[in-house]
Amino acid sequence: MARTIAVCTQKGGVGKTTTVANLACAWGRLGARVLAVDFDPQFALTRRFGISPAGRPTICDVFGDGRAVATAITAASEGVDLLPSSRELSSIELSLVGERKREYFLARALAEVVGRYDVVLIDCPPNLGLLTVNALCACGEVVVPIDMEDVDALHGAEEVVAVLRELVATGDELELLGLLRVVVDRRRQVYKAIVAELEQSGLPVLATEIPDSVEFQKSAVVHEPLVTWQPSCDGARAYVALAEELGVPAPAGSR
Repeated sequence: MARTIAVCTQKGGVGKTTTVANLACAWGRLGARVLAVDFDPQFALTRRFGISPAGRPTICDVFGDGRAVATAITAASEGVDLLPSSRELSSIELSLVGERKREYFLARALAEVVGRYDVVLIDCPPNLGLLTVNALCACGEVVVPIDMEDVDALHGAEEVVAVLRELVATGDELELLGLLRVVVDRRRQVYKAIVAELEQSGLPVLATEIPDSVEFQKSAVVHEPLVTWQPSCDGARAYVALAEELGVPAPAGSR
C-alpha cells in the first residue's frame, strides 16, 4: 500500500505547494511512483506543473458527478502524476457540509488508484476546514511546513497539531512526520528566535531545512518545480535531502 502524506498549514504563503511539488519530483527522480493531489481551490499545485484545469477533468468532477478518479489523473513530471484541481473546489466543500461521513470523501475517491503508487502527496488548502480534514483522513502521515521568517509560525503549527490529535483521538491513524523549516536563513534573528521556541515546544522537527532562495519564485514563474528546473541549486538539493530523510518509498511491486 502506498504511503499517504498530507502537507498542511493553517495559512498560505509558507511553502506548502512548493514542498509538495518539489518533494514529489525528488521522489520521482529517486525512482518512486508518485501521485500529487491538488486539494486546494487555489489550484497552485496544478499551475506549478504548468497544467491548466480548463477543459480537463479535475478532482471537482470526481466529487461533483462521481467520475472515476483515474480519468482526472495526468502525467506531470518524471515519475509523478497529478490529480489537478480548480476554483470550483470551494463550492464542492460547501456541498459536503450536509453529507454523511463527509470527512472521508477524498479517502474513498483515492481508494481505487492508491495501490498504483508508492506515495500519494496531498496539497491541502491553507486552512483547517473540511477539505483539509478530508485530506488528513485520507492520509497516514503529515508534514507541516513552518516559515522561519514568521514569528507566529509556531502558533500556526500548533493549531494543525491540535487538529491531528483530535483525529487520532477519534480513531484515525495519523503520524506527524515533523515540522519542516522553510525560508531558512540562519543569520537572521527571527530564525534563531523560532528555533528556540521549537526546542521548547517538544514537537518533532525534521532535520532538513529548506533555504530562503529566490529560485523558488523563479521556478513558479516558469511553472516547473525547482527540483526538475534547476536540480543543482541549493533549494533543489534540499528537497532531495528531505526525500531521503523521509525515506524513499519501496516500489509497489516489491512489497
